[in-house]
Amino acid sequence: MTARSRRSWTAADYDSEQILLELGHRDAAARVTRVRRAHPIRHTLRTLRRPKPRPQRPVIDWDAARRAADAVTRGDLDEATRIVDATDCPRDTAFAAFRFIDPVDVLDAA
Repeated sequence: MTARSRRSWTAADYDSEQILLELGHRDAAARVTRVRRAHPIRHTLRTLRRPKPRPQRPVIDWDAARRAADAVTRGDLDEATRIVDATDCPRDTAFAAFRFIDPVDVLDAA
């Protein structure tokens, strides 16, 4: 094994070589070098298995969320539902509306 082939070795590679030597392998350095070689098929498979990028988060209509929260505070749940359903992302807008709801006001209205 030449010094040139060990030039890019890490501490873990030297540790692996020592372990292989202790286990009785005469070609420990060659085995470590062979494992460090590029594996184009393995790299291709890894790139194919990469997760797809997540879609962008929907834009919340904060004005609609505030109007829906006001409707909930007044006790008009049907109006709040209509406001939220008219947005591009009803689920996130409805969730955002909870930021504007004051629980004390809702209890007073009930």
